[in-house]
Amino acid sequence: MGMKRARLLVFLLLISIVCLHALNSSAQISVDSSFTPQELVDKFISGQGVRVGNITYTGSTQSIGYFKCENNVLGIENGMVLSTGKISDVIGPNNSPWTTTSFTAVKSKQRPKGDRDLNRISKSVTYDVSVLEFDFIPFNNRISFSYVFGSEEYPEYVGSRYNDVFAFIIDGDKIHRLNLAVVPKTVLPVTVNNINSKANKEFYIDNDYFKKVDLKKNLPKEKKKDKTPYSDYYETDKKKLKKLNQTIVNTTQLDGFTTILKASAYVVPYKKYHMKIAIGDVGDPQYDSGVILEEGSFTTVKDDRQPKFKEYADLSATLNFDSIFGIKPVISAASKDSAAREAEEYERFTLTNINFASDKYIIPDTSKDELAALADYLQRHPNFKCELYGYTDNVGSKKYNQRLSENRANAVMDLLLSKGVEAYRIRIVGYNFENPIADNTDERGRALNRRVEIVLVEE
Repeated sequence: MGMKRARLLVFLLLISIVCLHALNSSAQISVDSSFTPQELVDKFISGQGVRVGNITYTGSTQSIGYFKCENNVLGIENGMVLSTGKISDVIGPNNSPWTTTSFTAVKSKQRPKGDRDLNRISKSVTYDVSVLEFDFIPFNNRISFSYVFGSEEYPEYVGSRYNDVFAFIIDGDKIHRLNLAVVPKTVLPVTVNNINSKANKEFYIDNDYFKKVDLKKNLPKEKKKDKTPYSDYYETDKKKLKKLNQTIVNTTQLDGFTTILKASAYVVPYKKYHMKIAIGDVGDPQYDSGVILEEGSFTTVKDDRQPKFKEYADLSATLNFDSIFGIKPVISAASKDSAAREAEEYERFTLTNINFASDKYIIPDTSKDELAALADYLQRHPNFKCELYGYTDNVGSKKYNQRLSENRANAVMDLLLSKGVEAYRIRIVGYNFENPIADNTDERGRALNRRVEIVLVEE
């Protein structure tokens, strides 16, 4: 009897060890959103040769935090993570083809502001934006830091308009709003469309083994009667799963991510610069993306390979950094009023919907004055281009609605052209009844979906 108990205890101990190992293998990433932006920046810039100040964060508190990866399979062991959703959704295992947290309601009538720089880079409208900003003073002439970008948009939306974007924008002496988040040896921004299994694949790591389900062929009869959206059905590709790195599959929920990349720039030592780290969903607020910045990787070094390099003295012990960070230009009341009007006007035209009658592409008289005002704005702001996205309701065939959506976009373009806007500044796309903003089951919702979205893109 004693021998049986001993064997049973050994058996239970072995099971406990196996279970503990399995638990650890699927929980090797941890995130913590309790850190303040100041604490996160201090950890990110814990290297030598830089002083930081004026730290601000805009976005959900669930979208920024401290990151730790025990097995280091993503290339970064510790760091800061920013996401368009909840940072907790970065944690594996990858048991779903998508994870998403929409801080902006999908069918909300409220016009999203997005981020102006991200809108410019993606040439579209951004949602669920997280932005961390700070000033810094480099002690040397070259800055650099390491990061990894990942997304749930992989691989379904590669090549589409849902091209989630992020940026490291630096502004200061001899640098104007320069994005450092670019594909190595190019000027292409690091996005879903620019790094994937086909484009710049040497910088891409695949972590997706899900496949779409054909409602008509693959689903059982009881599921076909279910009104759950198509996207809720998926199957796993077991052959592909075997080819993937199992440690990565168990570590992160991300369907794809980049190898560890490096951002760098030449700067003027002891001059104040501004850094903006921003990430946003593009086209809609669905399917999350994230960027992880390596702890302590933000450093400055002396690099005499810089063109026209000039030696510089070490001023780190003599400068009054608090004074430098505290200097703020005096802005007159008139300038403030002008800036406020400019911002209000930009927001007005950033995302404007022109609605149409059923099966028509004639612009309503009530919208013509608004389009005339838009044409005037474009003529006064030559740095903007205009994108027109035509949509329909779900009445009729997809082929018919495709032509109707294009005709609606063309009608808006023709009116802008008649008001003096140059043709090269206008781009049109027809999306038929894709991406509805209201319920197509009643006339009120269909009326909202019969629209042309007008998006301003800053060049």
